[in-house]
Amino acid sequence: MALFNEELLLINVSQGNRESFSEIYNMYFSDIHKYVFKFVKADDYTDDLCQEIFMKVWENREKLPKIIHFRAYIFTIAKNQVYDFLRYTSRDERVRVQIQNGIRLTANSTEDTFQSEEYMSHVQAVLDSMGRSQEVFTLCREMNQTYDQAAETLGISRNAVKRHMIKTMKYLKHSARKNFGLSFN
Repeated sequence: MALFNEELLLINVSQGNRESFSEIYNMYFSDIHKYVFKFVKADDYTDDLCQEIFMKVWENREKLPKIIHFRAYIFTIAKNQVYDFLRYTSRDERVRVQIQNGIRLTANSTEDTFQSEEYMSHVQAVLDSMGRSQEVFTLCREMNQTYDQAAETLGISRNAVKRHMIKTMKYLKHSARKNFGLSFN
């Protein structure tokens, strides 16, 4: 949205126009939410803090026409709300534990995503080196074809498809054990 339109919206908000406030809210909510979540790591608390931030904007709406850089203004409010919240949580054990759990979940999710991408990249590299077995694997595992359908598509017997799949699965398991220390029982 153009700066000029934002200035008009802020003037309207300062006069109590709820529709203009709603537009400002929609313009900034996502960025504010991401910013707050980066520090708080708990969705419930992040949502609450975002509501408080926008409440402060509404409560101080008469100041809005004088504000030159609204983005900086709202992020300053967000920063102060986050600091106040973190100061509060340092004294409240229950909240501190929830935030620490949120941090762990976020960290684990990031690590899991990275690890999954690494595994998939490795699987693809192994498959790329397997010729006809790669075609069979792709049809059966990625395109969910039955052995009979894959055999018909490739013009080979069902038993040949089965042998290719057994060979590919054994090779993938061996490679995963060798390169990642994974074992399959």
